Amino acid sequence: MSTAPPAPVGTTPREADQRAPTSLPRFAWVPITALALGFFAVGMLVASRYGYFGDELYFLAAGDHPAPGYVDQPPGVPLVARAMQTLFPDSLVALRLPSLLATIGYIVFAALTTRELGGKRLAQTCAAGACMLAPHFVGSAHLLVTYSFDQALWAWVLWLVVRWTRKYQQGESGDPLLIGAGLVTAVALQFKLLIPALWLVLVLAAVLFGPRRLPLRPGLWVAGGLSVLAALPGLLWQVDNGWPQLEMAEVVDSETGGVTSFLRVLFTQVGPIGGTLTVVGLCGLLFRRQLSPYRFIGVTVVALTALFAMSSGRSYYLAGCYAVLFAAATVVVQLWWQQRPATGTYRWLFRGWTAAVALSYAWASQGAINTLPIAPVSEIRPGNVVATASLGWEPITAQIAEQYHSLPGEVPTAVITHDYWSASALHHFGPEHGLSDVYSPSRGFWYFDRPGEDVERVVYLGSDREQLEKWFGDVRKVGTVETDLDAATYYEDMRIWVAGAPKEPWSQLWPRLHHMSLW
Repeated sequence: MSTAPPAPVGTTPREADQRAPTSLPRFAWVPITALALGFFAVGMLVASRYGYFGDELYFLAAGDHPAPGYVDQPPGVPLVARAMQTLFPDSLVALRLPSLLATIGYIVFAALTTRELGGKRLAQTCAAGACMLAPHFVGSAHLLVTYSFDQALWAWVLWLVVRWTRKYQQGESGDPLLIGAGLVTAVALQFKLLIPALWLVLVLAAVLFGPRRLPLRPGLWVAGGLSVLAALPGLLWQVDNGWPQLEMAEVVDSETGGVTSFLRVLFTQVGPIGGTLTVVGLCGLLFRRQLSPYRFIGVTVVALTALFAMSSGRSYYLAGCYAVLFAAATVVVQLWWQQRPATGTYRWLFRGWTAAVALSYAWASQGAINTLPIAPVSEIRPGNVVATASLGWEPITAQIAEQYHSLPGEVPTAVITHDYWSASALHHFGPEHGLSDVYSPSRGFWYFDRPGEDVERVVYLGSDREQLEKWFGDVRKVGTVETDLDAATYYEDMRIWVAGAPKEPWSQLWPRLHHMSLW
């Protein structure tokens, strides 16, 4: 008879009774590979729809202005955008490929985490499948956005933490795993500054619920040092620029709908299967005896949910935690099946339940399909933010260029847009229409550059006469945006102005124009 390994030094008697699995099931290579390849194929088929999203254009513009930090994020995604634009110029499919691969990585980490918790191949496949069917992950695979990378790196860190917990329960130090988690954290800090919250809550939960010696592990301190070094350039940029990230946090607070909205979106973004697995997995981590070594992770999820909800964070801030929750849920179901009574009635009940689960996955696939950008442009609803903010950029650029080139050339003229999305679009498409320098007082675009002191006139997209007359002595409306598309865009009927006679030098006026809102 095999015996369990000795408990690690410093483990309390209670912790010694709550042991992680000593051996792991086989990894479900065939089904997970099939799911990943299928997800990749579908993602590539729709990658060119419908056009550049506003944030994607901003990342391209930010990539052309390299910096250790930006007003709204670290440099990771702009660097990715710059790399893809350099390797595959003007390829929308190539630009979105890194997000697709990152989301596939998330799916794989869900399966790997399930295996670490003792889940067999069916459980691993179910956890990965739940990720594939979640509308949030379908959407994050389609766009080059910050959270595509952030959530995958969170899932990687949590897999390493789960693996460290199992190794530690078996008497090993597991420090290489913690150092590895530190390296992943260092990368994550280049995409979003949220992951320190995960580590802080994880360590506090471990102190309260075990493994209590986690904060004393040398590997954790090495991981912390690596993370601080990685974050330092971005933090210094924030200091030099007056911590604009804090002002951006206030904008996020104003754009969210409070605790109720946060919790509602938290479940709807993963669909019916994901929502069910989230509850089952969280309860399993908190209350299931076989998963008690990982209880501190469940406590961490609860604490982070409360933290982000009360601080008016965005619901996708928690997306990195779904992998471990789905994994725990499928393991709970597996444990239930293994402990069933060996009776015919129970067997038939379980078969019926299995059929119901299969039908639920099939039904949930409809929600995932509806998330894909496959509807004709004429059927896009005004509330579909991603689609409506991915249309009309070239007609808008052409209209602004027409107004710009129609003005007498003897007066130095600049192009300014009130929001960073349209400024980014003009930055990308403008050179084809003879537009070189484009400026915007909006968010991070404000930091890129400002008009020269010799500029006496601007073509201005957006805002209104009352605002513009505060800054310019001569303001006249010259047109409105008309894209002639079958779907309404964010910019349909937006006013185009020509404003002259700035009331102050641009060195003084530009700071007054700066705003953090989108519009």
